[in-house]
Amino acid sequence: MTAASSPNRRHDVDTLRAVVVLLLIVFHTARLFDAEPWHMKDLAAPFWAADFVIRALNVIQMPLLFLLAGMSAAWALERRSAAAFLRERAARLLVPLFVGIFVLVAPQVWLERISPDVPLRMSPVDFDGGFFAFLGPYLACCYPQANFSWHHLWFLLYLFVYCLPLAVVARSGALPALAAWTARAPWRLFLFGLVLVALETLLRRSFPSTHNLIWDWANHAHYGFLVLFGWWLGRNPGLEDALQQIRRLALAAALVLVALWFAALDTAFGGFGWLEISRALRHGLRIAAEWCLLLAALAYGRRLFARPLPGLAVFVPIALPFYLFHQTVIVALGWLWLDWTGQPLIKAMAIMAAATVLSFALAWLSAQSALSRVAVGLPLRRRLRPDPAANPAPAGRRPTT
Repeated sequence: MTAASSPNRRHDVDTLRAVVVLLLIVFHTARLFDAEPWHMKDLAAPFWAADFVIRALNVIQMPLLFLLAGMSAAWALERRSAAAFLRERAARLLVPLFVGIFVLVAPQVWLERISPDVPLRMSPVDFDGGFFAFLGPYLACCYPQANFSWHHLWFLLYLFVYCLPLAVVARSGALPALAAWTARAPWRLFLFGLVLVALETLLRRSFPSTHNLIWDWANHAHYGFLVLFGWWLGRNPGLEDALQQIRRLALAAALVLVALWFAALDTAFGGFGWLEISRALRHGLRIAAEWCLLLAALAYGRRLFARPLPGLAVFVPIALPFYLFHQTVIVALGWLWLDWTGQPLIKAMAIMAAATVLSFALAWLSAQSALSRVAVGLPLRRRLRPDPAANPAPAGRRPTT
C-alpha cells in the first residue's frame, strides 16, 4: 500500500525523518564493531571504521529527529487543544515505551547477560538461564548496575517530556518579532547555534550522556533546545525563505567544520588525530558542525523532497514501529552470528541487510491489527496512509502538491 499524496502534507519532513530512522540501522550495526561498550559486540571489536561511521552519523541523527519533532508539534498544536495534543503524544510515545521496555528491551538485556565472553559489554553482569526465567531479575533497577532499562527507547520518553512545555506554550509565545529580525538577515540563523555551543560548553563535562532522564542535563538542554527551535520554526513559516537563502553557506560551513573536527579527533574515537587543539575547542567544532548540518538539511530537504519519494511511501507510516524494533533485531543478529569472525565488513553488511528486512517486516505486521497498532504507537484504526494532520503545511504557506 502506498501513502496518499495530501496537499497538506510536509513530505520533506516525512522523508528526512524516514531517512534518519533508516540510517539507525547503519549506526547501531556499527555499534557491534566500535571501541565503546555496548549491549553486544563482535568478538574481534574494535574497528576504527566503525567508530568513524558512528561519529559521522551521530553529528546529525538524533538532533534532526528532535528538531523535526518540534516542527511537527507546532503544526499539531495549530489544529488541536493542548490536552488533545498531550493525549495523542502519550498514545504515540508512552504506550510503545511501556510495551517496548518488556517486549523489546528485556531480550537485549538477557542476551547481554548470557554472553560473558563478549568483549566491551556495556554491563558485564552474568545470568545463567532462559529468557522467561530472566523476567523476574529484569525488574531489578537499574541498568547498567542491574537489569531494568529502556535502552534505545529513551528517545520516546525524552520527546514526551519536551512536549509538555510546548503544550503549555501552545499557540502563544512564537516570538514573531525575533523571527522577523532573523528573516531580514538570514545569516542570523547561525547565531542560534551559539546557544547550543554555550549549553554544551557549560553542561557536558559535568553531565555526560546517560539517558537516565534524571541526571542527563546536558542532553536535556541540547535536545530540548532543538525541539523548541523546531517549534519556533514551525510557528514562523517565513523563516523557511531565510533558510533557503543560506543553504549553500550552511552546507559549506558544515563540511569544513566536520572535516576540522575529524582532523582533531583522536584515532581511538574514529578521527584522524592530525590537529592538536583543546578538548573544549574540538567539542565546539562538533556542535557548530551539527548546527550547520541541521540548517542545511532543513533547507535542502525542503527543495529536494517537496514530493513523496516512491521508495519510501510504504515506509513513512511505519517509521515509528521500525524504530522500535530495529535495535533488538540488531542485537539478536549480533548474538546469533557471534562466532562469525574475520570478515567484519561482510558481516556488518549482512547484519544491516537482514536487520532492515526483519525490522520492516515486524513494523508492517504490527500495523495490521488494532491491538498491535496501539502497542507500537500507531493510530487505532488500521491505516497505513499518512495522517494529513501529522505535519501539515504551516498556516500562511502555499500547500505542497
